[in-house]
Amino acid sequence: MRALDTSAEAATMQRRLHQALGTEGRFALAMSMSELAREFAKAGLRSRHPEYAEDELLRELTNVLHGRSIGRR
Repeated sequence: MRALDTSAEAATMQRRLHQALGTEGRFALAMSMSELAREFAKAGLRSRHPEYAEDELLRELTNVLHGRSIGRR
């Protein structure tokens, strides 16, 4: 199923490119995108809480991503 804001031609191109990556390439791409999303979330937290030390920032990121009960451990 293609995204509503993506043309059929673009969706076909994207599907072909993903297929060309192979399993390992798609996995690497997914991991890279996941890391980028975490970095964006961390940057947002840093802008809202500039006073946080790095360990506090990582704890809050864990809270955001996984819930407060995990972040307290």
